[in-house]
Amino acid sequence: MKIAVTAANGQLGSSIVNELKREIGAENVIGIVRTPEKASHLGIEVRKADYNSREDFNTALKGIDSILLISGMDDPQKRIQQHRNVIEAAKQNGVRKVVYTSIIGDEGKTAFSPIVKSNRQTERDVLESGLNWVIGRNGIYIEPDLEYIDTYVKV
Repeated sequence: MKIAVTAANGQLGSSIVNELKREIGAENVIGIVRTPEKASHLGIEVRKADYNSREDFNTALKGIDSILLISGMDDPQKRIQQHRNVIEAAKQNGVRKVVYTSIIGDEGKTAFSPIVKSNRQTERDVLESGLNWVIGRNGIYIEPDLEYIDTYVKV
């Protein structure tokens, strides 16, 4: 079984890749990253794909059985289409399961609501994809969203 991990060279992605290597062997783990040169340390096959490019994912997901879609870190409204690019490419390539890292949180009562809403839309897209799925709701990571602090303060 081939499992692909998006954002494989990030902190969460790297940790998951390392655990998967121990569990199923490095030969069964595919890292998907924007910049393959920055992922050589992973010790697995690395494929190039950018969340903004459905075509990249159409190529990167060939021969993949399951994909871990780690939520993107772009503007919340951009994330929806970015995640759809991955989900649609997965369907086109016969991927059987998508695992999505969503987040916990209220959709309407916090400064983080735009992020939560975009994640909930991706959850709906995953549920409606026809693929087998798992959705994990992690605690929110503040580091990627520090650049949006001014926006959150205004909300």
